[in-house]
Amino acid sequence: MNKIGLLIAGFITMSPLTLGVAKNVQAVTEPVKKAQSSHVEQQVQKTFTNLINAIEQNNYTQFISPGNAAFKEGITKQIFAQVNGQLAPRIKKGYSAVFLGKLNQQGYQVYLWKLTFKDGNDDVLARLSIKDEKIGGFWLN
Repeated sequence: MNKIGLLIAGFITMSPLTLGVAKNVQAVTEPVKKAQSSHVEQQVQKTFTNLINAIEQNNYTQFISPGNAAFKEGITKQIFAQVNGQLAPRIKKGYSAVFLGKLNQQGYQVYLWKLTFKDGNDDVLARLSIKDEKIGGFWLN
């Protein structure tokens, strides 16, 4: 959507007409189903923590060991060294990880976390893809 379309959508969404219509909405008498719990399975959380620890400790073998063949082939020592160089110093200063949710994508369970670092710089979105108890991907954006 272009910027103009986005502005129009924002205007329509927040217009007084929309707010006026909202006052006439009837209350829902049935309980609304809650979104899936943000509880992360214990093993998935452990896997995520192990990956972060492997980056912090510059342990390539620990990082790739739970991965499937494509993951192990795709994450070269050079790629791992780049990630380690960028994130290990920030991880060592301290961080918090908040689980955001889980997606089903192309046969994988994709788990999302928000990493916030104590250095105050940019947050990182972590995506961990798992299928058949093997890591298929781990992205840090």
